[in-house]
Amino acid sequence: MFSVIVLSKNNGRTIGYTLLSLLRAKVPSGYSREIIVVDAKSSDNTPKILSAFRKFIKVVYDEGRGIGIARNIGVSSSRGDIICFVDADCVVSEDHFLRIISAFEGGADIVDVKGSLFSGGTIIEKMESLVWLKGRAYSEELTRNRCFAGGAFISFRREVFEKIGGFWEYPPYGGDDLDFSYRGYLAGFKIKVVDVPGTYSRPRRGVRELFKQQMGWGKGYAHIIAKYRHDMRFWKCYRWNHAIYRILNGVIFLYPILAALAAPLRGFIMAIRLRELHFLPYWVLRRWAFLLGILTELRRAFATQRVFV
Repeated sequence: MFSVIVLSKNNGRTIGYTLLSLLRAKVPSGYSREIIVVDAKSSDNTPKILSAFRKFIKVVYDEGRGIGIARNIGVSSSRGDIICFVDADCVVSEDHFLRIISAFEGGADIVDVKGSLFSGGTIIEKMESLVWLKGRAYSEELTRNRCFAGGAFISFRREVFEKIGGFWEYPPYGGDDLDFSYRGYLAGFKIKVVDVPGTYSRPRRGVRELFKQQMGWGKGYAHIIAKYRHDMRFWKCYRWNHAIYRILNGVIFLYPILAALAAPLRGFIMAIRLRELHFLPYWVLRRWAFLLGILTELRRAFATQRVFV
């Protein structure tokens, strides 16, 4: 059996499409599937949508105290030997689980999914889709001997979860996926990227939603910086230019902050390369919201986050 876990908090606009795609997805031969929704007591129309799917899903609740806590609740409530997370703003293709299970049967322990470009939508949605399709995150360089797996579709064997102690429960925002998958990598588990056409994550629609998302990710990344600031293995996983490691050396953890500060230059270069003039203001907004999140949380992160050695 494999377990599909969806985390939900006021996702009424998208979760219905997510659940429909899960039910339409093929189940690999020899496997059974369960679908679990961990709902943070949503106050929008999410409960009504979940009720409509009650024959096909199991709903458990958490208090909305953080994404890592919600992930741990979902895994603890599941029965599968393989755990497949799907965000509540994502749609999976019919072959989504066929390809993921095939990767596990091929020896993977943690699976990261590279999906398709989201078509249509607002300018923000189009630009965000381009970042994930054309950016470094799923480049050939970072796919080889991968150290990380993204949270939208992260999948893993239950033994990974049990051996490394699950997801962090603090802080309550982003970074849990990087932390979890990196600890799995250090424990000797193999991470593989699977290309799944037709699977996609719907980006934030507007400026306010994008700003809120990126600031939350930045706050979580502040804790990544604090936790792994002395672990050169972590930073080498990004495979930045060798000169960056030589110049920054003992303070390499500052590079993400410096790179975010340089967003106008990077955005200009990418706008020219992509032939999308809208990309420059979008990229500056995205990166500086992320930077603001880091700077807002960094002092607390250094005071509370235990250093990984």
